[in-house]
Amino acid sequence: MTTTTTPPQCWRDFDEVLASGLSRVCLYGNPGTGKTYAALTEHLNERGSTRLVCVDDMTSAQIEGMWRPSRDGWAFQEGAAVTAWRNGSRLVIDEIDKASGDVLGTLLAFCDSEQSARWQNPDTGEIVTPREGFSIVITTNSHPNALAEALRDRFPVAIEITEPHPNAIALLPNYLREPARMLAGRTDEARVSIRAFMALDHLSNSVGIERAAALVMPQHAEAIVTAHKINAIGSEA
Repeated sequence: MTTTTTPPQCWRDFDEVLASGLSRVCLYGNPGTGKTYAALTEHLNERGSTRLVCVDDMTSAQIEGMWRPSRDGWAFQEGAAVTAWRNGSRLVIDEIDKASGDVLGTLLAFCDSEQSARWQNPDTGEIVTPREGFSIVITTNSHPNALAEALRDRFPVAIEITEPHPNAIALLPNYLREPARMLAGRTDEARVSIRAFMALDHLSNSVGIERAAALVMPQHAEAIVTAHKINAIGSEA
């Protein structure tokens, strides 16, 4: 983990688990705290990562693959999970609590242990198993105990992310970092995600900080504008 400050405990836990080589991890907690960002970037091998987002109308084709028209007729194009297996890269499955039915059954097969995991290509009959270095990180905004029991069992380590990722905070201008750190970690209705702060920063460049704060987070607009003014004074000193 690359950061200039001491990361919150939840992120240190994630860093420690990945550094140990454990290949199955669940991250859960409020949206907009950097779970996906960290899963896609932390402790990767040279083969990188692949992201799969679960949605209500998702099909197994996105996971294992599908037939597509090609120059020579039809060809089977492998899905995100098979690709990650074959490459030995990391598969990041977002919003996994939205998976159900046939999709959940397919995901269970691809989240299985290395000793049991196998998939047969319907085109060639080839048996594909996870290449060395393959890992999976799943994310959910729900508590992991709400997941299907068979799925939860495949991820013995579940880490609750209670604070925003420090590298995401570092992308913000100075005057927004402390408000973002405080508000993104809240659990009540006053909570504001990191995405909102990113949008505020972007919008302020074209419409000014007062208008941007009023549009993006009106409940905190006065405090944000005050922080901006204090920062400006400090920069001039």
